[in-house]
Amino acid sequence: MTCYQTEEMMAQSKWVDVRYTRAILLKQADEMVNMANDKGEDSALFRQYRQALRDIPQTYDNPDDIVWPTKPTL
Repeated sequence: MTCYQTEEMMAQSKWVDVRYTRAILLKQADEMVNMANDKGEDSALFRQYRQALRDIPQTYDNPDDIVWPTKPTL
């Protein structure tokens, strides 16, 4: 196994971790949007947060560079 292959495997493993974390945060964001809507509150901040989470794969090429968006509060 070459050094490049090892680095590639490590990067792939990091992306798996990123996708797992993002999936959890997206589920929470969906719940926040729904709660805000149920309470008759403006859900724009929660929808923006959810979109920022969705955009992570297109925004970052390196999993080490990811800056997670700040979760708004209800």
